[in-house]
Amino acid sequence: MNYKEEDKKLIESANYRYYKFTDKIIENIVSKEMNQVANEEWRTLIQMLYPKNMIGSGLFQPILIFKINKKGKRVDPPIEAYNSLDDIQEDTCLFYRIIEHIEKNSKIKIDESFYKFKERIQAKEREEK
Repeated sequence: MNYKEEDKKLIESANYRYYKFTDKIIENIVSKEMNQVANEEWRTLIQMLYPKNMIGSGLFQPILIFKINKKGKRVDPPIEAYNSLDDIQEDTCLFYRIIEHIEKNSKIKIDESFYKFKERIQAKEREEK
């Protein structure tokens, strides 16, 4: 689950920030109480899902995922856009995908608060159906 230097260089060549992630960094983030996770750390978890893409934000949607072409230019429009980590699209959300990715690709222990939040999202989703 470690970032690749070539992915980081490509994103940074376009003058955008790359949120480096390693098993240790991810473990440090998800081992703490969810309400203690800083915005930058959430971006790191999103970068883990999109290691070859630029993580940005926009006027209307705070989470945008962009491709960067080989010449180091951002490709518009974004490939994905989300209102929040728990914005359900096609029966999933970034938050679910973060948990699933960590569970599938590592043995990192995720704090119970993450699972409680996942249950709240699921309960809200059931209510809305």
